[in-house]
Amino acid sequence: MKNLKLFVIPITLVLCMFACTPKEKNDQKAPLAKVTVSGNAGNFIRIKGRGFSTNKLENTVAFGDVRAVVLDATPQYLLVQVPPHKTGVVPVTVAVGAESSNPMMFEYNNSNVLLAVAIPARR
Repeated sequence: MKNLKLFVIPITLVLCMFACTPKEKNDQKAPLAKVTVSGNAGNFIRIKGRGFSTNKLENTVAFGDVRAVVLDATPQYLLVQVPPHKTGVVPVTVAVGAESSNPMMFEYNNSNVLLAVAIPARR
């Protein structure tokens, strides 16, 4: 039994040392995927988040440097209409008072199709 312990303990220690050895560093990192929502001016977008004001006038949504119209607001969602803008990708930010969100990217399509969505009234 003593001989078995003398054999097992050193083997266990060696295995632990190799298990804790750092792996080779890979200098190449995978590029971060950028999520971009796309649409046209006049489309309606529902933005999910938290901390929004229930007073729609206290929420500011900007597509690039163009302010969007906030149609409805709850603490978790904003319904906005995409403002006119030239074709391309712009950052979308939401501000409530002095607090501002991280930007989300929005791509304006070059088609002139206007999509409409029926929103049921809240009770």
